[in-house]
Amino acid sequence: MTTVFESLFISSFGRSPQHRVFAPGRVNIIGEHTDYNDGFVLPFATSQGIWFLASPNSKSTISIIAANTTERVDIDLKQPDAEQKPGWFKFVQQILKIYSSVNILGFDLVFGGNLPVGAGISSSSALTCGMIAIIDQLHDMNRSTTELVQMAVTAERGYGVQGGIMDQFTIFNGRKNQAILLDCQDNSFEYIDLKLADYSFYLINTQVKHNLIDTDYNQRHNECIEATHWIHDHYKPITTLRSLVSDDLSALQPIMDEVLYKRVSYVVEENERVLLAKQALNKADLHTLGALLYASHEGLSKKYEVSCPELDWLVAYSSTNPTFVGSRMMGGGFGGCTLNLLKGSLHAADEAALIQQYYHTFGMKPDIIPVSPASGIIETCSKI
Repeated sequence: MTTVFESLFISSFGRSPQHRVFAPGRVNIIGEHTDYNDGFVLPFATSQGIWFLASPNSKSTISIIAANTTERVDIDLKQPDAEQKPGWFKFVQQILKIYSSVNILGFDLVFGGNLPVGAGISSSSALTCGMIAIIDQLHDMNRSTTELVQMAVTAERGYGVQGGIMDQFTIFNGRKNQAILLDCQDNSFEYIDLKLADYSFYLINTQVKHNLIDTDYNQRHNECIEATHWIHDHYKPITTLRSLVSDDLSALQPIMDEVLYKRVSYVVEENERVLLAKQALNKADLHTLGALLYASHEGLSKKYEVSCPELDWLVAYSSTNPTFVGSRMMGGGFGGCTLNLLKGSLHAADEAALIQQYYHTFGMKPDIIPVSPASGIIETCSKI
């Protein structure tokens, strides 16, 4: 795939790129909306992602071409805040703000890949992380992985999404055939071997696009903050929902606002599901993992209320096919993909039947994408 982007770079800028970075997407097995509540998550980096090819130039200009859309922006480093049309440029602006105290030199860059946009597999985080990584390469900054992750988080929050650290951490730190159990309270982590044997993961893209800023994503974050303050004042002193366990829920239910209680109970139960998923993976107990995925979706749909009819339909449909072991919506919600655990692979006839019934119901054809754990930016760059 890089040869296509390299050809575009050469034809656009008249020379070969000197630097390359691959930023993968992110699949989260379980642990949704727990990261910004200081909870547990269990993601892995994917083989799908975005390539960045760049070379310094002798100008005070950054020229960027998005290969997938053929959009181009030329940024005057003396006026980096000047408005430009492409939606992805807003992320670039936030990245440049982070480097405002550094003498950034002009460079030319082409980026492109095979991550579906708005599908909940962190295309925006891959863009942000990859851009930061290649700027670091271009200027020989040699920042630590921790610094690079935090810079990416800051850039995305500057764009307006009140997310946690999971996406950026995974994109930088992913390893082939392993998931990451990340404790978002202190960012401690461990790699978990994915002993899948003849099991496999698939994403099914609803084709319902979402922009987290335009959804209730930030509202859910704010509701968790509100609930934390209420619990601190009326039940027991806590700083995040991570401090609660399932035994607290029976005491909270009769005294809390109903909506806030639903949010709290989901977060507490999801954290416990992540730890149970770790145990299941360590035992290669994939059927237990599948049951946890279904339970996670039930909570996301009914308690956290971030699903949508298309996601709920796909999860319900999966339960009618014995090849599916588990399924849940993945990502911020309100559209995007379901993550599905299958025994073996999805046969052509089953795939055709799913697509036909989904199209009959919603008038769209879902995209079915096999995924497996792959290397993150750090491991990939070390091999270049």
